[in-house]
Order: sequence, then structure tokens, then C-alpha cells
Amino acid sequence: MANGKGGVGKTSTAANAAGKAARSGLKTLIIDLNAQGNIARELGYKKAEWNDGGAALSQALKDGTPLVPREGVRPNLDVAIGGPELGDKFLIHFHTLIATEGPQVYLRLLMCLLPIVHQYQIVIIDSPPENPSLQRLGLCASRWLVIPVKSDGGAEDGLAQIGGEFAYVRWTSNLNPHVELLGVLLFDTGRTFTGIHKDVRRQVRLVLGEGAHMFESIVGHTEKVARIVRQRGLLISELKDQRLAGDKSIPEAVESVFTDYEGFTEEMFLRALQLRKEAEPA
Repeated sequence: MANGKGGVGKTSTAANAAGKAARSGLKTLIIDLNAQGNIARELGYKKAEWNDGGAALSQALKDGTPLVPREGVRPNLDVAIGGPELGDKFLIHFHTLIATEGPQVYLRLLMCLLPIVHQYQIVIIDSPPENPSLQRLGLCASRWLVIPVKSDGGAEDGLAQIGGEFAYVRWTSNLNPHVELLGVLLFDTGRTFTGIHKDVRRQVRLVLGEGAHMFESIVGHTEKVARIVRQRGLLISELKDQRLAGDKSIPEAVESVFTDYEGFTEEMFLRALQLRKEAEPA
């Protein structure tokens, strides 16, 4: 999940898609590459004593050693924890590595992931905005790119930035010629604002090309639900279950948001399966 612009739903989408996969019985890993570590807010471990602020992930990336995720954050869901340890000091060290070893260093996350990836059926990477080095690390370790985008008028800049990093990784450097744009998700929008949706689709095609796929699913705007999610550290599915159990402080709109995330996640995985099948030799 990536975009050059912040606040467009990357972390929420990553967490809830991973939650859906884990609930479906798929062993799932989230890699939180963001120095803000906001996956911790989504999953409710921000103040947990075992939240190392990204120290283990940062050290693995520096040394090229296997990732050591936190296991069992939810059933079937592990997390390679992000946070401030991926901030400025890490980036200074990382840029020194690039200066001495060259752009192959961008393959470091892939190197750290490969020894453990057999344990998982789904790996979702949440990457930060406006941080090309960490974005490239994520793109070099990925098969698919999903770009959440908002309809707030700033879509072009974020799309152009991540589109440039995608082009660098896939074509300019040839570091990962296998990564593909899976699609663009319209996030936090009015469900009936079809005119705005049409305009965003036009912007996406203008910046990323006519062939850029946009998911049919959208995630609708419900600000109160979004606030409660992070206050309580719960996934949308968990919030919905609490409402069904009788918690009337949770707005009824949680049902619609749950449906949105479920629909998008299913569409995302089906599209990946379809493209994989099409790429198989006859």
C-alpha cells in the first residue's frame, strides 16, 4: 500500500485487508515501514510494552538479517513493527549504505523477508508518504502495488510521486521488474458522489496512464467511525462485532464501512489471482 501523499488511507486499508485475510484463515504478515508506526494505532498496541518502535525492523534492515515479527497480534496475524526507529537516524545509515554499496541496497527488505516468507500466505506492506528510500524498499519486496487515493483535490501530486518511485524500481533500475500496479482505491469518499468519483478516475488515468486500473469498490466517508477505530485500537470488523454485541456508542454506519472494506479486499485478492493466472504459460 503506497501513495506519495499522507492521510489517504494506506494504513487503514493495510490493517483491515490484513485483518480480513487473517479472519479467513490465511497466515498474514503486516510490515509497517512507517516511522509514525500507525499500524500500532489500528491494532491497539501503541502503548504495549512489547512495541519496540521499529527497533527490530530497523536493525534487520541495517544488518540484512531475517525479520523477527511480533507474533499473534491477532489470530493468524503477525506484525513487523514500525515506528520512530525507522526515522532520521536509520535513513542516514541507510543512505550511507547506498553510497557505498549502490542501489542494490533497496533489495534489503526482500533479503530480510525471504527467510521467513514461507510462513505466510499473505504479506501486506504499509509504506510511508514522501519517503522515497522506504517506498523503494517496499516496492522492491512487492509483487503488487495498491494505491489508496482521496478525492480532496491533491490526488495528482501523490500519484505522481509514487508513480515515479514505481517506475524507478520496475524500469529505470530494474531492481524489481515483477512489481505491477494492481489498482487504485478511492478512499474516504461520499458513496453517492459519482461526479467526483469520475473526476478522480480521470486524474488517475492522466497521471498513471490510460491502463491504470481502478477498483470498483470504494471506502466511504464516515468520520466518527474512523475516530473510534483508532481511539479503541480495533479493526472495523471488531468494531462491528462490538456494536452487534450491544455497544450503542458505535454508530450504525460501521456496517457500511465494514461492507466497503470486505468488498475491496475480496476484489483486490480476486484481481491478483486473475492477473497471476493470465501470466501463467499456456
